[in-house]
Amino acid sequence: MPAKKKTKIEKKSNFVARALQNPRVWGFIFRSGLFATFFILAFNTASTTFFNDNPIFHVQFLAETVIGLAFGVFGFHTVPIIAEKSREWFENVLAKVVYDIVTDFWNEQSKRMSDARRTKQKEKKKEREKKAHEQFKTALLVDTSVLIDGRIIEMVKAGFMDAEMIVPKGVVDELHLISDSNDDLKRAKGRRGLDMLNNLKKVTKVKIYSAPGDITKDEGVDKELVRLAKKYKGKLMTLDYNLNKVAKTANVTVLNVNELANAIKFPAIPGEKLKVKIVKAGKERKQGLAYMEDGTMLVVEGAKDKVGKRLTVTVSKIIQTDAGKMVFCEL
Repeated sequence: MPAKKKTKIEKKSNFVARALQNPRVWGFIFRSGLFATFFILAFNTASTTFFNDNPIFHVQFLAETVIGLAFGVFGFHTVPIIAEKSREWFENVLAKVVYDIVTDFWNEQSKRMSDARRTKQKEKKKEREKKAHEQFKTALLVDTSVLIDGRIIEMVKAGFMDAEMIVPKGVVDELHLISDSNDDLKRAKGRRGLDMLNNLKKVTKVKIYSAPGDITKDEGVDKELVRLAKKYKGKLMTLDYNLNKVAKTANVTVLNVNELANAIKFPAIPGEKLKVKIVKAGKERKQGLAYMEDGTMLVVEGAKDKVGKRLTVTVSKIIQTDAGKMVFCEL
């Protein structure tokens, strides 16, 4: 075969291959097929005895041809448009159905997971509260004043108290805050309370209590203690006079070391000599104030101008109240 003729055949072959790769060519072929199909079907359908006996313009097959062409044009132009619109509609409907199914499934699963999570949280809360009820039932809730006082350690050592001690985290935080105070007396009390807490841990069971939902910093330590004792039916141990009154008003069982001391104390005998440091002037004229290691206030007559000095004083009288002891002394 001559090279020139072969080149022409290859060019035609390449042209046809490129044409077949064009979607428009395939679209035209498809439309042409529809045209032919609709034309043939319409022509055959229209080819009836009526048109055979009564041809239009006396031209045989003219009516069938016109009808076939009309339907062929309909198949070539309109049917693809209808098919495309139908495809888009079907895809949209299918997409919406799938979307609704997936969305409903996900919402249902999310609801189930949320319900399961809430149920689990409720069960955990019930279990925690049940455990707290059992724990508080046999334990003592200890406040700041008891730790600063320190006598509870001797009572435990003597065997008068064998219950577990519960110290809310708010109490520990308050002791830390007091121990960082600029006031020497407050700082000493705070440090004494922390030391007593560490010593108490050595002689009995002590738990630092902190549970989500049971402790709110906005309440303050006293309200926290009363609420915990009331909620879990626990016993509150305190030396704080105001806390004692508030707790009893809330029908909380209160154990007051001072009340115990009042019940078992021996009559005080004046005349004991003490060496103390006058820390500030008293309210009354010529009085100075000093404090014992446990925080008991000493009122020293005639020591108003001796603030900062260490003096030997003689106890003149002792007054014991629910709020604590007041010791009156003379130089």
